[in-house]
Amino acid sequence: MSKPIEDTVMKNIMELFRGDAVKFFGINKRVVSSARTEFTHIPILKKIDDWLWELEDGSYLHIEFQSGYHIKDLPRFMISDAILHYQTGKPVKTIVVYSADIENVVTALDADAIKYKVDAFYMSALDGDKTYADIKAKVDAGESLTKQDLMSIVFLPMMKNSVDKTTRFEQVILLSKEITAKDEQAQIQAMLQLLAEKFVADQEILRRLKEMISVGIIAEWIKDDATRDLAKNALREGLAIEVILKITGLDEPTILELKSELEPA
Repeated sequence: MSKPIEDTVMKNIMELFRGDAVKFFGINKRVVSSARTEFTHIPILKKIDDWLWELEDGSYLHIEFQSGYHIKDLPRFMISDAILHYQTGKPVKTIVVYSADIENVVTALDADAIKYKVDAFYMSALDGDKTYADIKAKVDAGESLTKQDLMSIVFLPMMKNSVDKTTRFEQVILLSKEITAKDEQAQIQAMLQLLAEKFVADQEILRRLKEMISVGIIAEWIKDDATRDLAKNALREGLAIEVILKITGLDEPTILELKSELEPA
């Protein structure tokens, strides 16, 4: 996936995490901003498997996604967290999310003067079969999905399932196409593609999964997102609404909505 698309997906993941969606990982604090682009010069904090959020209390939440386990993982995480703390002086909490085939890993490092620990989040503790059945029932009934539901769809292939990971990826991609809200559908499919690129090693299977994803919907979503960003920048520069209407093609109610988003609360 190209850098512009990944950046757009990551920005929208931020929106998905707002409110109570972060409770998926057992965090009872509100996410207020993404720090990923701000700290891209920090080693390791550069990829889809590194999510960095600022919480309402000023601390940072660092989430790592791991499809395997290596003894050098903890020192690697520690280095990035230490640099982040050194630069900001703020607490850093790291959660390592392990796919369902990984359990009971070492979560603490004791190097005498250096002590470091992370929290492990085992996807094996989540029942993928029940989660899939529950969300599919809601989609089939035309019910609205919560942010937690959307998070669950994305992470279903990593949960404990009676079917293999590839089959579950295929099922959730098809399920995502039944979501009536086009923005949510595109967002979920883009996130599924990013995670598939990390967790699916077989390139032929990965190619097949990508072919199942509605590239057109994702492209339209990204184009719309870029257009809205252009309108916001124009509003910040003080351009007249009439001018912004012409250069973006957006309608006036949308521009007024974006204008209100920029105004102080």
